[in-house]
Amino acid sequence: MKTKYLFYALGCIMSFGQIKAADLYVRDLGAGGAYSTISAAITAANNGDRIIIKPKIGNVPYLENLTINKSLTFVSETNFSKYNVQGNITIVPAAGRVINLHNMYAFQSSISTTATTFTGGRCTINIVNCTADSSFDFSTSKNVTANVYGSTANALYFLHGKVVGNFIETIRLNNDSAPLATSDVYIIANKTAGIGSSTTNYPINILNNDVSNAGFSYGPVDLAEIKAGSTNIVQNNRILTTSVAGTYSALRIYGSNTGIINISNNIINAAGSNATEISATVYPTVIASYNLATSTFSATGVDIQNNNISSATYDLDLNLLISSGAIINAGVPDEEYQDLDLTRSDIGPLGGSNSWANYWPSNAGNKPRVTFLNTPRRVYLGTTSIQAEATGISK
Repeated sequence: MKTKYLFYALGCIMSFGQIKAADLYVRDLGAGGAYSTISAAITAANNGDRIIIKPKIGNVPYLENLTINKSLTFVSETNFSKYNVQGNITIVPAAGRVINLHNMYAFQSSISTTATTFTGGRCTINIVNCTADSSFDFSTSKNVTANVYGSTANALYFLHGKVVGNFIETIRLNNDSAPLATSDVYIIANKTAGIGSSTTNYPINILNNDVSNAGFSYGPVDLAEIKAGSTNIVQNNRILTTSVAGTYSALRIYGSNTGIINISNNIINAAGSNATEISATVYPTVIASYNLATSTFSATGVDIQNNNISSATYDLDLNLLISSGAIINAGVPDEEYQDLDLTRSDIGPLGGSNSWANYWPSNAGNKPRVTFLNTPRRVYLGTTSIQAEATGISK
């Protein structure tokens, strides 16, 4: 009988030890028994809990500094409506920690990580439909993966992750440190003035972005370095400089690591009498094919060029998702690059399987949507299984 009681006692301990995630509510003045501040809810929460925040009437912000030091999810109590926070919003990274921020508006402030050193794993930050009047800065601590979807900010600094369907003035990818993530970096369908990368840790995929540096004194896409031996993709973007950019190329590649940079199906235009569409150093192998310019297509340091188009005319409206002219059915003819309707790829952001139309408008009818999908472009006869990765969001 003693043995039976012992097993029963152990079973009770194990059962009570499994704490289920809870929903904690935050409302103005603590209405309905909710917490009156987000900070109080964070203090009371356990890892894995969800904090549901009701936007204040008239978009009045919650006036508080937030320190997020647990694995938590933050969402709005009102579907598709943002709750405003005025104060410093700081995430403390730790191994295995996952923070999800949905529908937060960082009013006159930033969302950033602390400068923390930790070991034993990586931290993941997911930013969905958020706005920061200043920046998202997730580069102050190493070992942080940041996935940013459908959000708005003046700048984004990150080390690894997926950046999809955002309106961010400048996007900068910096160097990470071990333990490194095992996946590539993806920058897809963003409206931005500049994309820059100095990472030597990960292959980078720059796909279907609209990049125009109007009013800035640097080139719109700068690859200062690549991972040694990696294959990197710049595909189906619109990359434009202006006269302000002077002699900067639209796509500038420099650094000392070897590897491959495949540039295809892009609209690339460089303004300025001495500017080129693409300029590259001798170290990486640069392949440029089926790109289009409205003037003479000019490139320096490119190892292989195929079927690039000069002096073309086209129309492209990314708000109405329509295009015409020389970019239609003019991309790489291989089926791997086909459009969503399975016709030959169009050049520019509306072309290919990562078409701009997948992600914009960012809040189409307040419906859930897929924010990332990576599947094989070919499935061969006899294949019994495929590997696919997808991310979807709601609310």
